[in-house]
Amino acid sequence: MKTSLKWLLGLATSASLWQCVEPVHAADHLNLEEGLPTDVEDAYPIDYLGREIQGQFRYERANGGKDRFVLDPRIEYGFIRNAQISISAPFYLGNADRTGSGNIRLTGLYNFNQESLSIPAFAISARTEFPTGVDSAGVDTELKLIMTKTIGNGGSLDRIHLNASWLHNFDPQGDERSDRYKVILGYSRRLGPDTILVTDFVRQQEMNKNENSNVVELGIRRQLNPRTVFSFGVGAGIGEESPIFRTTLGFQRSF
Repeated sequence: MKTSLKWLLGLATSASLWQCVEPVHAADHLNLEEGLPTDVEDAYPIDYLGREIQGQFRYERANGGKDRFVLDPRIEYGFIRNAQISISAPFYLGNADRTGSGNIRLTGLYNFNQESLSIPAFAISARTEFPTGVDSAGVDTELKLIMTKTIGNGGSLDRIHLNASWLHNFDPQGDERSDRYKVILGYSRRLGPDTILVTDFVRQQEMNKNENSNVVELGIRRQLNPRTVFSFGVGAGIGEESPIFRTTLGFQRSF
């Protein structure tokens, strides 16, 4: 736990020093990030050379009546045009299935195109989770195809989003899946110049065999100033194996 968090905090400190010599980029509340505040993600990366510190705090009432708290700090960087890379190190609290430090995650996203009148924007995302967390073993990976399409031509910027992921566990335990999927159908709409409404439906296979979950989420993204975005979301599970409900607070700060 201490090693993972110290490493991430060290990166954040270096990034803060970097701000002194590099131009500052504005935050973008239109750019949907996974977990901020819902799980759906859009097909567009952060601006070229843009940098963000992000944080997620999530409380989830899991099936069986157990409580899970997730703290997930991240650093994101638009290292080349049409692409971004991020690093995160979540931490888990509560009495659910896991506690303590989670795995360090390295994620890259590449956007293939800007959408047109008939063709959506497409992106691909790849994530590697290294076994640095408590009781972790083996490397986990996720490969995600992302689609975003604007519908209509009004000022509300109505958009639909599709995320389809394949997750692989290289060292499954006896009751764990080697391969599983996650599919998200999302919708976003501008409520005002600084506010975005986001909603989605999440269907996924859980790590444990024979367990699947379904969650409906609703969230708000609010740009507080040119460099800061705050988000809040709620979700409810559908089915016995799904979480009962969840709430999420998110924060993004460009530097």
